[in-house]
Amino acid sequence: MVDSTISNTVLHHKAHDLLALIEALNHSGSRLEDQFWEAQLGESVQALLVDPDSTLLEQLLDYLASSSQYELYDILITLIEGLAESTTISHQGKQYDVLLVTAPIAAWTRYQLPDGLLSHDLHEKLLTLFKGYASSDAKVAVLGQLLSFDQLPKSFALAHEFTAQLGHLALKAQATTIELEHQEDGISLLADTKFIVCAIATPAQSAAFGWQQSPNPLLARQQSQSRWQAECTQLLSHMFAGCQTEFLPPDGYYHNTRLSDKLMRPLAIKAAVHWLSTVTHSDLSDISAVVASCGQKDTEEFRIGLTVENSDDILYGCVWPIFSKEEIDRSSPHFEDSALLIQTILTDLGIESILFLSGLYDPEFCDDCSAPAFPTAQGELEHPYLPEELDFSPEPLH
Repeated sequence: MVDSTISNTVLHHKAHDLLALIEALNHSGSRLEDQFWEAQLGESVQALLVDPDSTLLEQLLDYLASSSQYELYDILITLIEGLAESTTISHQGKQYDVLLVTAPIAAWTRYQLPDGLLSHDLHEKLLTLFKGYASSDAKVAVLGQLLSFDQLPKSFALAHEFTAQLGHLALKAQATTIELEHQEDGISLLADTKFIVCAIATPAQSAAFGWQQSPNPLLARQQSQSRWQAECTQLLSHMFAGCQTEFLPPDGYYHNTRLSDKLMRPLAIKAAVHWLSTVTHSDLSDISAVVASCGQKDTEEFRIGLTVENSDDILYGCVWPIFSKEEIDRSSPHFEDSALLIQTILTDLGIESILFLSGLYDPEFCDDCSAPAFPTAQGELEHPYLPEELDFSPEPLH
């Protein structure tokens, strides 16, 4: 049950209304009652999504997670994500359902990742590709640039607004240019996900994807995904020259964001190790790694400190985030032994000195630059520092 003593001090009154509805849904004993509470919850969440400045939904989710109310958290996050990545638009007297879709490109390099701007020709080819992936009734808009994680909407309300913007462009068949904040990639972004972003608009209650219209949808989906990956590789290989890439097929915005997050974890380690080897002119076998479990009560992330032979200082590091409680619950069928995965990745890279620290460390950050601190072999978390004489810029690809 909700701890009203705590929640009264930290939650907005609208959040209390939502909590009451979530509790009612959680205790429902029939599908008919489920539908009743879901409809009321949906209306309440929808009302909050129309305010781009609102972060109340994020605050409520943080509260449920911090107070270990995981059942209620799962109910709410599923509903919010579904409503944030979709909308209904009236166009020329008809109702259309709009779904925000991404096709992630997970990439890492020793050089530089592309800035993501699409040429007119490439944009048109990707639009054609998406139209072939969507249902026969769909209208499609593809954003004219690839987005990095930092450029994605920062809240559920902003994601909902973004969905509506792209949906209108799809229905009007207009050029898909939306003003976005541009952020320069730094040396920490030698591994990143670039998202092809699309809106699929279909007549209300219609299929969004082509494979949904097949008598054998599972087989059709597998074939569509295979074609997508092959055609994307052919279209984008020049843009991602010098990168190792994995093309994920199109799917709902939040589903693919989570998938990309997990896929990036091993790529971030590979990019960090290879970059440190390059700028310090060291062999991979000369690099040492120290791994610490960090969090307040349970493991929230693993931090990996990297240094080279004959140096006591942490020179670089990367973070392996934990995305769900199931990832650290050994009794869960979805348990993943992250420590073993990290050790395997580092070993396969050729690193021979790998130290895992015991215990749970406070996830410390630098007060000046907010960078995470990384573990040393002495069991302390320290800010990484590289010698000033080193050239930190990624190498250009010749």
